[in-house]
Amino acid sequence: MNVPREDEARFADLTDLWRMTELCLPSHEACGAVTFCPRGQETLDEDWRAWLVGTRAQVLRGAFLDLHRHASEQSFAALLGADAALGAALPEAAAQASLVEGRRALLGFTPPRGAKLIERLREAAAANEAAGHLATIFAVRAQAFHIPAVQAETALVLAECILGANSVGLTLPALRTADLMTAAFAVAPAPAQLAAV
Repeated sequence: MNVPREDEARFADLTDLWRMTELCLPSHEACGAVTFCPRGQETLDEDWRAWLVGTRAQVLRGAFLDLHRHASEQSFAALLGADAALGAALPEAAAQASLVEGRRALLGFTPPRGAKLIERLREAAAANEAAGHLATIFAVRAQAFHIPAVQAETALVLAECILGANSVGLTLPALRTADLMTAAFAVAPAPAQLAAV
């Protein structure tokens, strides 16, 4: 198969991002849609754009930046506060899905060796059913694996895209995934504070 060079580079970027997703979301094979929940295959592109300018730009991006910073600072109290604020900011259905999938990733998998913050978060989630949103777990695991905030947030967006598409029975080919990810940054480019991290 003859693939244009620019597509080869985009596919390589997707592969790298997906490796980060696998590290940060070990339960990805069992996950359903989280905060990106398309209405159907035929509305995927429209729903994706709406999610990008809505949930991602208005809630997830800023929350993720805060969560990653708190994880980097090993600030457990601030992390729990940001996790609760994220749950309050998300629409109810998205908040519930975020908790279900976040807690699955947090409680269902052994944390990396020496990841004390993840262990403390596991204890908090075991004691409080309202703790453990997916973006929180993703950010804390990204920090444990030394993944910078910009790349980790992009990997989370990729996970949302793929999981949302899968939820409506659509397996995205690489070129379509690359196009959707390109749209993610055309619609909502990285803010200065995220690009500086």
